Amino acid sequence: MRKLINDPADVVEDLITGLTARNRDLARVTGWPVVVRTERADGKVALISGGGSGHEPAHAGFVGRGMLDAAVCGPVFTSPSADAVQAALQAVGEDRDVLLIVKNYTGDLLNFGLAEETAQASGRTAATVVVADDVALGDSAGAGRRGIGGTVLVHKIAGAAAESGRGVTDIRRLLEEFLPGMGTMGVALGPGFVPGADAPNFDLAEDEVEWGLGIHGESGKERGTADSARHVAARLVDAVVADRGLRDGDAVVALVNGLGATPPLELEILAGEVLAAARGHGLDVRLCWSGTLLTSLDMPGASVTLARVDDELLELLGADTDAPGWARPTVPAGSPRETTVDLPDPLAELAGADRIDPAVLDALFRAVDAVEEAEQRLTELDRKVGDGDLGTNLARGARALRTRREQLGAAPDLRTWFRAVAHVLQHEVGGTSGPLYSFFVLALGEAFEPGEREVRLEALTAGFQDAVARLQELGGARVGDSTMMDALIPAAEALGGVPADGRDPHRLAAEALVRAAEGTEATTGAVAGLGRSSYVGERAVGTPDPGAVAVTVWLEAVLRPWADG
Repeated sequence: MRKLINDPADVVEDLITGLTARNRDLARVTGWPVVVRTERADGKVALISGGGSGHEPAHAGFVGRGMLDAAVCGPVFTSPSADAVQAALQAVGEDRDVLLIVKNYTGDLLNFGLAEETAQASGRTAATVVVADDVALGDSAGAGRRGIGGTVLVHKIAGAAAESGRGVTDIRRLLEEFLPGMGTMGVALGPGFVPGADAPNFDLAEDEVEWGLGIHGESGKERGTADSARHVAARLVDAVVADRGLRDGDAVVALVNGLGATPPLELEILAGEVLAAARGHGLDVRLCWSGTLLTSLDMPGASVTLARVDDELLELLGADTDAPGWARPTVPAGSPRETTVDLPDPLAELAGADRIDPAVLDALFRAVDAVEEAEQRLTELDRKVGDGDLGTNLARGARALRTRREQLGAAPDLRTWFRAVAHVLQHEVGGTSGPLYSFFVLALGEAFEPGEREVRLEALTAGFQDAVARLQELGGARVGDSTMMDALIPAAEALGGVPADGRDPHRLAAEALVRAAEGTEATTGAVAGLGRSSYVGERAVGTPDPGAVAVTVWLEAVLRPWADG
């Protein structure tokens, strides 16, 4: 099962059931694939749109106060019947004037057109506005330009105008003046799958995209490559600007619309590039939408709509609506904005100081070398029980320390030096590891008195014990939970007597390495109680905890020269 559906034959019925079940302001027309407002807004023009399903949230998601009064949901990618449109006309109230908003596809034109003729023949005032905003094929297509992503802006303008009490003729005139200045072009990064189909509508090579496709997965202008979001934005914006004759200084709105399988992260990146490309043409973007508004099932890709506007249109586009599928626009900043903060920089405290004890510096960079060398190994382990980022994160911190080697070579005292190392780790290492390692190093540095510059073995081992205890208190992990603590706690216990009880510190360092390795190995057969491995439960059994393995890597590098005496 690749889709969250029941039966492919029932997807439209189930869509309507789900939408009306979660929204008390919407209802279905019994026996017909029509969604209407539960509270009939008598006294204003009724707006009806629709078409094939598979474009959600369009069209049923735009039924609500301030937008549509009814949406007619045809089968997937197939026009609804004229009878279904007629059912919507009756459902909104036979005594109301009505405006039909139709995308320029032959089936939609025929079926909505027949319903309009039937309404007019009965003496009702009914009119149609046809949306044909696709700039990819221009006027060369025999059936004319297709209606695609910009249709949702037409819904919004018409809905706000109707809500304010304007009549059919006035609203149609307003839209017909708006439409010539609006254009849309899309790009597909892959195909979508129709529910129940065993193959996509089309196939793309790994390095191909489809430029200017329609919203049913039909072929576009051409196939080619796309180097980046910046490249995509520039090409789509250029096409719309040229086709619609947009000029330097024009006030416009921009819609960056996901086609169904494009994550918000990518849409936001694309939106930023679209705004930059629009500024490059001298356009004044007044409002911007970035979201999934008119889709092509689960197709990866996006469309970009630009539309010339004036103050009246901006007010209508920004008016309130309770339609569940609508996304509020934002007001672009003109260019990306930044604000500054002044955080303390512990590294700045190192400037101008004398050289630090070489023993501590050598130990640090032995650990750096070991972590970088173990990056791939740690990554592979983490992929088995976590999200695969441990090796990358720790190696990033190691490389950051390496680039600051000269800077870290001097410090007023050891406490300041450890604080600087912790700052680098906090800044560079992501995820859970960053704060844990930063906290550990900070606590380790607090074992030295202010002004102290020489490494004292007693202070270092006591500091290690204290740092591990405080880390355990912070995270709550104990031996047996399959975390980094399974290596750290045994090592700290082994080092606890150095050198107060007179035992050989070299032997205790060797013992600490053995105890850390044994603790790490014990995690191989355990079900994790905390940490990354706990999310996968028994599936982690057989793999040592990557966090504990990482500890043995850098601890071996730090202690081995000491252990070998």
